[in-house]
Amino acid sequence: MDTTTEFVFGGFLFGVFTAYWAQTTHRNPWLWLFFGWFLPPVAGVLLLLKNSARPAPRNLDARGRDDLIAVRKDIP
Repeated sequence: MDTTTEFVFGGFLFGVFTAYWAQTTHRNPWLWLFFGWFLPPVAGVLLLLKNSARPAPRNLDARGRDDLIAVRKDIP
């Protein structure tokens, strides 16, 4: 394979990877497919930066998560 074919195929594979990653993080996969295909290094860094923000940890009491409700009678 020549260099151009390898670059296009490698860019397409990276586009597929960024599209999958975008879909799992509730972003537009088509946009990230083409962005990752044509500008692979920029798309990878930008996707890493967008996903670096983590939600703040919640304060949990001794029972665990406060948003769950026990529906079985043997669970306190």
